[in-house]
Amino acid sequence: MARKRDSRDAKEALPPPDGDLGRVVGQLQERIGRLEGQVYGERAVATVDTNERDAHALFALSHDGSLRVLAVLASAPRLALYRAALGGPVTSAELMAAAGLNTTGQLYHHLRELLGVGLMMQEGRDRYVLVQDRLAATCAILGAALGIAQNAVLPNPAPPAA
Repeated sequence: MARKRDSRDAKEALPPPDGDLGRVVGQLQERIGRLEGQVYGERAVATVDTNERDAHALFALSHDGSLRVLAVLASAPRLALYRAALGGPVTSAELMAAAGLNTTGQLYHHLRELLGVGLMMQEGRDRYVLVQDRLAATCAILGAALGIAQNAVLPNPAPPAA
């Protein structure tokens, strides 16, 4: 019962997206900070004007756990599984269909990774749910990656040799 209440509270606390990605990501970062007992602002996780000293401090930290989370999120089937659970508890059959997986082996391979980093959890025998406390952080990570990808200037490939 407490889980449903927490889920409602999390949904009410998030602002509706209005197209201003930077502002929404900033609000998500602040919410993450409150949930984790830290203060996130432009000095800790900046979207603009990150100074070199702050960047060096951030990159000097151990990234073992964060690299694992990023690797888990860098998978199309895992993102499909995660997205399928956004609406609430889902069964393994629903997850397989949502991700277009052919075997339970494939499903459990990807699901094990999501469970292992704490983005999802098993609720009952065959029901999986998102860990609501991590939804805002996951959205912030994906939003930031999307912003970087959309603004990337990729070099033109070399013309083919004649």
